[in-house]
Amino acid sequence: MQSILLTGFFGEGNLGDEAILKAICENLPKEITPIITSGSKHSFGTDIKRRGIFSVVPYLKAAYQSHVTLFAGGILQDWSWEGATFFAHRIIAAAKMGSTPVLFGAGIGPLRSEKARKLVKKALTFVKIAYLRDKTSFELYKSLLPNANIHLGTDWTWHFPIENNNNFKENILGLNLRQWKDSNLLNKAIEQIGSFQGKKIGLSARDGDIETIKRVANIEEINNIKDFSDCASFCKNLSCGIVMRYHVALAMLRSGLPTKLVCYDDKVKALADSTNMKLDENAISLGFNKASKSFFDENHFLFTKMKNSFTELLKQKYDIVTI
Repeated sequence: MQSILLTGFFGEGNLGDEAILKAICENLPKEITPIITSGSKHSFGTDIKRRGIFSVVPYLKAAYQSHVTLFAGGILQDWSWEGATFFAHRIIAAAKMGSTPVLFGAGIGPLRSEKARKLVKKALTFVKIAYLRDKTSFELYKSLLPNANIHLGTDWTWHFPIENNNNFKENILGLNLRQWKDSNLLNKAIEQIGSFQGKKIGLSARDGDIETIKRVANIEEINNIKDFSDCASFCKNLSCGIVMRYHVALAMLRSGLPTKLVCYDDKVKALADSTNMKLDENAISLGFNKASKSFFDENHFLFTKMKNSFTELLKQKYDIVTI
């Protein structure tokens, strides 16, 4: 059996990371079995524990038997110290076990502390090729290692075709909020949602979102959405959206829904920038914005480029003629 080790925030009930994992696996040839670092079981591939003391040996064993260790999604950030150390140490460990660490569709940062920057810089010296999913991550990586083999890519969810809809419902707001330490940002978002005159529907992309969404007055329903494509389809039932989570925002924008972003971190700010949104003093976009044609064209181009590079890597490392 030939295997590839997939390392990310998988199996934790997060809509975005599960969509990323599904997209990667759908781009693997049948000859390669994914070994997934995961917090829960999947119906495909082989799962190993994502974290904890009992995850170390299975991870080293999986890296040893896998030609490639792929990192995707949000990694290497120091909102918590573990966010930097967890993935940095796994990049280094994979390389030491003879696997080739690569980043495809990964977002990195923020890295606010000098200790985190030093550790991440050391880990990234072991990465052979990197495709970053946004310009902020690309620029951060380049500031750490100017001569590294890095490229601008995009998110893996561009693998899924999404209908750009123009027949939205009237006066229905879809909203997604998540737990966040900045209570001022949350309060400002809730205030803007409260001023909306119409029906309000909550979209939860992870179980923890529900309690935060319940803080909004006059919520008529909360939908627990676990699939990226279903999230985009659900947008047909809305007239506009206010959203925090990156992948819910991306689903709304790709469906053509007029959207307001609540930019709680760099990746959402990068998404706002890529759609030319202007932000207020609270990092909330001004007005409801649709994504432009150039947004779609650029991301389709970047995804094709990233996917082709990934395919060539697999052919090289696994001695596969066609994929």
